[in-house]
Amino acid sequence: MKRPTKEQSAHNRKVREIARELKNKGYSVKADVGRYKRPSPIGKDKRIPDIEATSKSGRRLIVEVETPRSWKKDIEQIKTFIRHATHKKRTSFD
Repeated sequence: MKRPTKEQSAHNRKVREIARELKNKGYSVKADVGRYKRPSPIGKDKRIPDIEATSKSGRRLIVEVETPRSWKKDIEQIKTFIRHATHKKRTSFD
């Protein structure tokens, strides 16, 4: 879903903020914003999460940042990430 420019900027700032926090906690972070490697596609529709973070112990987090307007429109993408996390050991969706 394409967001209005102002909303996209706020979304990207939040993604960078969360990615930075996870990196400071020792996670290896991939994020779908500049200066980060892009996360791997997930599911048959090849959906890209906003953040994929892996701890040194191998715990994996998939994070999707939604704006109030995008939440309902992106529900299929969210379902894909939840389903993926449910079927993978040591993986969770936030």
